[in-house]
Amino acid sequence: MATRTAGIALLFIAVATAIGFVIDLILSGMSGLFGLSGIFFFSPLFFLLSLLLSAAVHLYATGIIIRRYHAKLSEDKNLNGMVDRMAVNAKIPTPRVYIAPIDVPNAFATGRGDKASVCVTEGLLSLNKGEKESVIAHEIRHIANSDTLVQDFAVVLANLLRYTVVLIPLAVAILKFSLSERREYHADYYGSRLSGKPADMASALGKMSETARQNPMGGSPAYESIWTIDPFKREGLARMFSTHPPTARRAKRLEDMIHEGMPETPEATELD
Repeated sequence: MATRTAGIALLFIAVATAIGFVIDLILSGMSGLFGLSGIFFFSPLFFLLSLLLSAAVHLYATGIIIRRYHAKLSEDKNLNGMVDRMAVNAKIPTPRVYIAPIDVPNAFATGRGDKASVCVTEGLLSLNKGEKESVIAHEIRHIANSDTLVQDFAVVLANLLRYTVVLIPLAVAILKFSLSERREYHADYYGSRLSGKPADMASALGKMSETARQNPMGGSPAYESIWTIDPFKREGLARMFSTHPPTARRAKRLEDMIHEGMPETPEATELD
């Protein structure tokens, strides 16, 4: 995961530096195209700025995401207990628990190691106990598998880039390169093994998806990948940012688990 995060940062720095280099060539005149005799200012400037931005995003992405959704530390003992139990099952440090003031049921994980956090919306608290627990287990799996290390960096960087129209393709490329649909299937599968409740996870996905369809969340589509299900309305360029597999397909895989039986609870590092 650390290698992929470094790859994203290097891609961004390389593209930014290349854009600066092109600007320098244009400003230096055609003679600089071969002799490189012009004064190069923008390429080193863009290199430095992109390097600093990458470092800042890496260090502060978690705080940016939590503040973006105005989340507050949870005082709900039942919710906090669920998160603690799932973290113990996954053999990871218990994450901090936040609640975001959003009516649509959903959740996300952010951070890594002992700095990780799980955030649920107020809408998620309306689901039944098994459904809430299964969604939390899904997010705990993301933390245990270090998905959040890449996810946080990619979504915050992509969100910043989308404000510059010319860099929207780069933002999309970063998301598609770093965040595959496979990570959601893994989190569904192993999260259900942690909770032991694949039927509740399938039920939660259905309820969350239907509510989001009727009442989509506002905001940047670049943040879609952090949520358990896609909460945004997809129109125009927003469609390019999608990184989640169809909810119906995810539910079908969980239903297959129900018929095939539940295996034992996995280790946090277990892979397919």
